[in-house]
Amino acid sequence: MTEKKKEAKAAKTEKQAKKVKESKKSEKKIETKEVVEKKEEKQEIKEEIPEPPEPGEAKVEKPAFLRDLNYFSEVRKDLPEIKPGDVVRVSYRVIEGGKERIQVFEGTVIAIKNVGISMTITVRKTSFGIAVERIFPLNSKLVQGIEVKKHSKVRRAKLYYLRNLKGKAARLRELR
Repeated sequence: MTEKKKEAKAAKTEKQAKKVKESKKSEKKIETKEVVEKKEEKQEIKEEIPEPPEPGEAKVEKPAFLRDLNYFSEVRKDLPEIKPGDVVRVSYRVIEGGKERIQVFEGTVIAIKNVGISMTITVRKTSFGIAVERIFPLNSKLVQGIEVKKHSKVRRAKLYYLRNLKGKAARLRELR
């Protein structure tokens, strides 16, 4: 009796294996037109990319789609040039309870991070003896505008040391 059970189990597993093979074959056959078109586009893109030049040869210019990878259509070009140490006025759109208003945040840029679409600035201000830092994504649609009020002379890229200074010691020398 156990031999009959073993044979029945073996037959079931063989049937299941055949079903799996058949389903895989049918999945391969059912390729949509979209998948085929995507494959063709990838092949066309591969054909457009030129081979890298050998040492000593003139450099070949990159194709346009490779040059502009970091600069999508959402990168803003209306913002001024901002450097660490600048005093800026950032107009930021705030949404509270379904209402919108523009909030102005004025302070010193103490850090700039990243390049391109993910660029952010850290702005620090002190009001009534309390320091507040805020990070603004420059390419966000919530940033309405940035106005540079003053340029300062600094010798570093990150001005985190200003966190430990108070009053007149925290001032930066203005560029003339």
